Amino acid sequence: MKGDASSIRTGIDDLDEIMGGLLTGDNVVWVTDQQELFNHAERLMLDATPPTERVVHVTARESATRVRARLGKGLNVIEAKSGSRLSDPVLLEQTIVTEAKNGATRVVVDGLAPFAQQWGPQRAVAFFRRVCPRLFDLGAIAYWRVSRQKLGNPAIDAIRKVTQCVFELSPTQLRILKAEGRSALVQGRLFRVSVDNGNIRLHAERALGRLAEGLRTLRAERSLSQADLARLAEVSPSAISQAESGQRGLSLDTLLTLTSNLGMGLDSLLENQERADYVLARRDLGTALGESRFLLDDPAAGLRVYFVNLGPGEKGDPPVRHKGSELLLVARGLVLVDLGESSPAMRAGDAILATRVPILGWRNLSPDASVLFWILRD
Repeated sequence: MKGDASSIRTGIDDLDEIMGGLLTGDNVVWVTDQQELFNHAERLMLDATPPTERVVHVTARESATRVRARLGKGLNVIEAKSGSRLSDPVLLEQTIVTEAKNGATRVVVDGLAPFAQQWGPQRAVAFFRRVCPRLFDLGAIAYWRVSRQKLGNPAIDAIRKVTQCVFELSPTQLRILKAEGRSALVQGRLFRVSVDNGNIRLHAERALGRLAEGLRTLRAERSLSQADLARLAEVSPSAISQAESGQRGLSLDTLLTLTSNLGMGLDSLLENQERADYVLARRDLGTALGESRFLLDDPAAGLRVYFVNLGPGEKGDPPVRHKGSELLLVARGLVLVDLGESSPAMRAGDAILATRVPILGWRNLSPDASVLFWILRD
């Protein structure tokens, strides 16, 4: 997957190739206890950041002096160590959000674990769940380091629900646990990790990755524990745990025993990672006035979606001709819709479904920008 002109580089070339780069507002959670590897990933991201953009590093682990010595004297550091004024979660949240409002385009939070020690795990997760959407709304790229060992699986699950990207990083492997707005084929992919000439390199673990994601998806769909799967596969729970983490595989005999006892085929198990519950499309925050931006195309559902941004008094035409049903939804402003013999005016919250006549165009009647969504059903 190649990154487009609007994608943002992580500085890890292989990851940019797989993900198509980062999207404006992505919060990236690195689930890892590998401080050195995380520091390396942060350094690569900083090196890929244009010099005109501002970075904020938040730490409760190091002094500001030490962070600047490691990453550069000009770096803006927010020190939130225990006992400091900014160790208060409300003040820290206000400070981070204010920095983003004032132009910080990159935010690195080096570790939720120190905050969990100061405030307790629940308050640390609640802090993340408040700050993450606000940074997303402001369009800042954020890196968060999270320890599964110190916060626990329930906390990781709560964090995963609201963020955009989750990477689990061990000394030898990286797994993409979540990549919102990307192909379902990206989710769950597993890679061997190496460091080569200062860059982090990723090498696909195809078989182990498909098996690991298939086992996790299977357990979620059927509400089974790892011990349940182990019993059905006639192996130890640790064997299932290691297979789910991508540390080892399972023999063909074991897989056939498991799938036979579950009444399913081996192909169904290994194809689980290709199913997605939903498809999310994010609009580009830089969509210009007068522009119609393609958002989503799902051939299986037969739906296409366009985002239309109109300046004051501006008019526009549909970017493509369509013969099927059309739905127009006004999200902001006052819009006059051209249906040929009729031109209804639509306010924010109004929708029109055209099945027998085409939508020929639209005009913004308000003194401010208007936003609408044009949805096609094939």
